[in-house]
Amino acid sequence: MPFPLTRPAGPSRPGGRRRLLAGMIAALLTLPGLQLPAAAQEDGPPEVTTATREQKLDVVWNAIDGAIRPGYAAFVDAAEEAETAMGDLCQLPAGENLTDAREAFAHMVDAWSRIEFVQFGPVMEDNRGARILFFPDRRSIGLKQVQAILADGDESAASPEELAGKSVAVQGLGALEFVLHGTGAETLETPEGDFRCRYGRAIAGNLVRLGQAIQDGWAKETGGIVERLTNPREDDPAYRTADDSLKEIVGVFINGFEAIRDLRLKPAMGDSEKAVRPKLFLFHRSELALASLRANFAGMSRLFTASDVALLLPDAQAYLKDAIAFEFENADMALAKLQPPLTEVVGDGPKRQNLTYLLIVTDSLQSQFAGQLSPLLGLSAGFSALDGD
Repeated sequence: MPFPLTRPAGPSRPGGRRRLLAGMIAALLTLPGLQLPAAAQEDGPPEVTTATREQKLDVVWNAIDGAIRPGYAAFVDAAEEAETAMGDLCQLPAGENLTDAREAFAHMVDAWSRIEFVQFGPVMEDNRGARILFFPDRRSIGLKQVQAILADGDESAASPEELAGKSVAVQGLGALEFVLHGTGAETLETPEGDFRCRYGRAIAGNLVRLGQAIQDGWAKETGGIVERLTNPREDDPAYRTADDSLKEIVGVFINGFEAIRDLRLKPAMGDSEKAVRPKLFLFHRSELALASLRANFAGMSRLFTASDVALLLPDAQAYLKDAIAFEFENADMALAKLQPPLTEVVGDGPKRQNLTYLLIVTDSLQSQFAGQLSPLLGLSAGFSALDGD
């Protein structure tokens, strides 16, 4: 689901933060080949960008053409692949077709994870973001709804059109993950799994339609989100100036890294190895938690590079571009050292160290965008989807 308005309980408590920080520092000191960036020191208050309106809007255009549009196009392609694979599985329930359907699901998870933190524009219309990914599923409400559909054999859920009118929790990636990897998924290899398969095919079809609607919204040159972002007007309720549009792009990084830190990593990691809750990892059933995280970072790295937002920095603070790139590289190193499933890594001391380091890097990246880049671009600080600001 789009980022909730309250922070998750538990790891964010003051005592928990201190214990977690102590553990992260201790772990960090034992990691070979990983470094913390040296903070550049400036005398006096930093300059603020003098970039023109046109230069700022160029960055917005770069983000749209270089990352956002291709990201949604890739998701639609992956969803269509999944719909086809589910259709093949329903027509011929067999192990090979089940493997193909699971691989297609993995491709869809990868594609969505690269673009999911763009939380504005068409994805926010008609609750599309939550319908594609309902997370976190507090109190397992969504899981219970999916299980009820499967137990009851609710035929209305086997139609993409009727499914679209049901709860957001039963029509997206989380629901399809349970169909393919949850309790009873082995029946998909037999005629006994006919309804389960048809429900999964409907989910995939629904995801195709949701993705296409988002893609179509971004394809429109006039009368939609692209025109509003690239031609801000005083009478627009959200995008009156180039700064408003630029803030939307920068917010992807700020809110994205905050969500990774506070919703994807901390709840599952807990304060220590003894306090882990591995089932709180997104996509833990399919063992795609790590793949999703890798795609999250890859997607935001692409947005950073494609947008050229760092070109707007004042000359004296141009070093921040390399500092951010450095942290993306550190994230890549930490992710490369991790092996799925994360449900086993999180409670294993030596293996957990790289996950702990990834948490440190995520926090550093979030701070760089929120506390350094954003103010240097003259954007208001402190906007956070998790806080509801």
